Amino acid sequence: MNFNEYQNAAMGFRLETATPAYAMYNLGSEAGEVLGVVAKALRDGRTFDYEQKLKKELGDVLWHVAAIAIDNGFTLQDIADSNIAKLSERKKNNTIQGSGDDR
Repeated sequence: MNFNEYQNAAMGFRLETATPAYAMYNLGSEAGEVLGVVAKALRDGRTFDYEQKLKKELGDVLWHVAAIAIDNGFTLQDIADSNIAKLSERKKNNTIQGSGDDR
């Protein structure tokens, strides 16, 4: 499955109440759940199901990114291609490290 196939399939599960605002705000919540899984592993050690928990939460983040992208007229493939182009330019310019988008 490629990015756009995933995005189309994932949006088939979108509820009417999952508005653009919901998708945007809840992305932060899902990202927090990713951090929670990692933080607990740092504090307590990795459990036997660490990878599955992390994968599940990353999937939730991906769903929200897909929704936000759709809401703004983007495909996940557009976003992925744009990101690789940006990173390639930074590598070419030896500006991978640093801060700010315009480097």
